[in-house]
Amino acid sequence: MQTFAAIRSGIVALLCAILLPAGLLADHIVGGEFHYECLGFRDNDPSSGVMRYRITINMYRDCIGEGALFDGNDPRQTPDVRSADGHISIYVGDDYYRETFPINLSRFDPVPINLGNPCLVINEPICQEIGIYTFITELPVSDETYTFVYQRCCRNESIRNVLNPRQIGATYFIQISPVAQQRCNTSPDFNIDPPIAICINEEFRIDLGATDSNGDSLVYNFCDPKLGGGTDNGGRNGPATPSPFDDIVPIRESPYPYASVPWVGPTYSTNDQLGVGSILNIDPVTGELSGVPIYPGTHVLGVCVEEWTRGPNPVLLSETKREFQLSVSRCGNTVTADLQETEIDEQGRFFIRQCGPGPNTIINESTLVTSITSYDWEMVGPGGELLTGSDRNFATNIQQVGVYEGVMLLNRESFADNCKDTAVFLLGVFPDLTAEFTSSEVVCEPKPIDFVNLSTTDGNQRIVTYDWDFGDNTDRSFRDDPTHLYRVPGEFPARLTITDENGCQDDVVRNVEYFPAPRTILLEPQDAFGCVPYSNLFINRSTPINDDYLFDWQFGDGGVSDQRDPTHIYETAGVYDVSLSITSPLGCFVDTTFRQLVDVRDSPTADFIFSPEQPSNIFPDVEIIDRSRDAVAQRYFISDGGGEALFSSPGPNFTYRLRDTTTLSVTQVVTHPSGCLDTLTKDLRMYLQNTFNAPNAFTPNGDGLNDNWKPKGIFAGATDYQLRIWNRWGEKIFETGDFEATWDGTFEGTSSPAGGYLWDVTFTNAEGEPESFKGGVVLIR
Repeated sequence: MQTFAAIRSGIVALLCAILLPAGLLADHIVGGEFHYECLGFRDNDPSSGVMRYRITINMYRDCIGEGALFDGNDPRQTPDVRSADGHISIYVGDDYYRETFPINLSRFDPVPINLGNPCLVINEPICQEIGIYTFITELPVSDETYTFVYQRCCRNESIRNVLNPRQIGATYFIQISPVAQQRCNTSPDFNIDPPIAICINEEFRIDLGATDSNGDSLVYNFCDPKLGGGTDNGGRNGPATPSPFDDIVPIRESPYPYASVPWVGPTYSTNDQLGVGSILNIDPVTGELSGVPIYPGTHVLGVCVEEWTRGPNPVLLSETKREFQLSVSRCGNTVTADLQETEIDEQGRFFIRQCGPGPNTIINESTLVTSITSYDWEMVGPGGELLTGSDRNFATNIQQVGVYEGVMLLNRESFADNCKDTAVFLLGVFPDLTAEFTSSEVVCEPKPIDFVNLSTTDGNQRIVTYDWDFGDNTDRSFRDDPTHLYRVPGEFPARLTITDENGCQDDVVRNVEYFPAPRTILLEPQDAFGCVPYSNLFINRSTPINDDYLFDWQFGDGGVSDQRDPTHIYETAGVYDVSLSITSPLGCFVDTTFRQLVDVRDSPTADFIFSPEQPSNIFPDVEIIDRSRDAVAQRYFISDGGGEALFSSPGPNFTYRLRDTTTLSVTQVVTHPSGCLDTLTKDLRMYLQNTFNAPNAFTPNGDGLNDNWKPKGIFAGATDYQLRIWNRWGEKIFETGDFEATWDGTFEGTSSPAGGYLWDVTFTNAEGEPESFKGGVVLIR
């Protein structure tokens, strides 16, 4: 029976959880604490017997995912996501002083991740916010205790150290005892927000100390988190009980005392809130929280600070309980000793090569800089002298060649082993070396340059490699004294890098000038032919040249240019010599004249006209008449708007009939006796014209002759047609918008009498202009 009852209780609890609307659950609230500050008597009048207090509630919210907002008008609320109304209850003794006291959110801030170990970084997503509620209330001085209490259900289902966290809620409260009221006491205030994450299997130390403005004695200890609220939904969509205390959001908070959470025993308890085997301590004097957790996951913790009067007979004034949610997470170390080295030797030591005695700085590349609080350098120098330093980088000034061993320690005094690291290094001080060279000069003749190595060493060590970079993006050379031919002119930064048998290097850069004159001037094209006006691009193919050279072009028609590759337009027919001279930046000069390089011939001028200039649908034939000059042959091509050829004809004149209003292109190509051509293209289109006339009489007698009446004309392209006819009494008897419609002499099915009738016509012609006509017609019977 007991087993059955337990199963039934569990099923009921599960159904309650399923039926709870998601927006009402308060498992986003993961911790909280109260603080009160006595502001003195009302109006500073002790006779009033009423004390004023500033009450502060710190509420902690899990902001991972899409949890609900803080109660009491969270400014982020929207019509879709709203925060619940916030309220607390205030008791005096066991009775209500205020059953429901509304609270509103003053502000909210992110809670910093304090791992309690400066050399760790968390590898899992963690987010909490603190919501702060502040208000001032007045309380009559009483010989009973005031209790301020906030309750909600339920807790985060991932909590591992309490039973059924999804079915139990939390109570956050503080009490103002009679002695605290009489002394106008202010409760202790925690200095920092609670930690929200620590690292599994890693030592931590976190200061959870508080400040007491009255200077009273504070004692810290672990205490149980308290239960509060319930899984009832206030009668909405789920089971309910008559109690006002066991709703998810209680109607009123329940009175003191409060039951403790059920720990998951035997692993967890008040003094083993992180589990048996984990180390968890709190210093009763300082409030330092320390330990080493071994169980991963989410835990709920309770820490209390008692406030005692000082003196031979201390009196307990208050107890402030802080409840918070703490994740034990996977973390990684951030501190690694590392130096900027030349190489790592077979023993794992950093080998740092210094070429030449004298000042040197060993560069520290240790990470993470923000987690390193101290550097300690020790090195045995010449003669066994101990050299030390405490800066991030290590400066030395060794004047004697040799190899010296040293060590660099990070965070030597840290409590956490993971915060410490060591780098062992060797500093090799070797003789210096100097790279140097000279190069031959090139003035006018484009020939190779000779490079002569003049490098030296200070200790008779051997230079093992020479690395030449000639500065022109060509292949390097590794010879002692190379020769190099530059393919283009310019000033080139030639670099020599030498390496000796100790691995020391030095380099030197010297600018090498190379501006010879070209041996031969070459042009492209080598001959040119064209028709007036003739534009020709002269491309200078001479080498070596660049834009630093001076150019003097003579085009043979009086035109000149100083450009490297000029374009010149010949306006007159003829055969022209072209001359070019080139002067290098060093003054070397070369020139050439190209005889009869350019042949320019006369050109015809294409021209023609249309007759008539604007052919129409009435006169669709158009005559194309030649007006070209200096031409011996003409030919015409007609194409549509898409470029498709429709017709061609030899010149000089011809006639073409237009068939629609499509715009056509007429192109004339004419030929000069020299063979030069000219081309001209004109657009041609047919314009629509409308005509109008109206008969002045008709005889609707059924003989098949002149039985109907309508205006006549050419209406191609016309729109908006309207014809109206009136009888002699001004009555409209016929109307139509159809160009082809006729009047048969009737009105409403009855023959109209003989006599005169008036009409008018309006329409928009093919050119988009309005037209109107009026007149009379005689009906003859």
